[in-house]
Amino acid sequence: MTPPNKHLIALINYITLVPLVYFIPQWLNPYLPANEFLQVCVVVAIIVPIISYIVMPITMKVFDR
Repeated sequence: MTPPNKHLIALINYITLVPLVYFIPQWLNPYLPANEFLQVCVVVAIIVPIISYIVMPITMKVFDR
């Protein structure tokens, strides 16, 4: 098994992160505290597991075939 191309992984991350970074803060904004630093921490704490545990394993399985 050869490792996937680094450029392809970067492209997948970019394509996945753009909508997550755009929509998740808007959806969570009414429920988050007024402190901007805490808002960023909460949003990143949600986005990173989505990328790490959902998106990347699925894409690795797809490109492994």
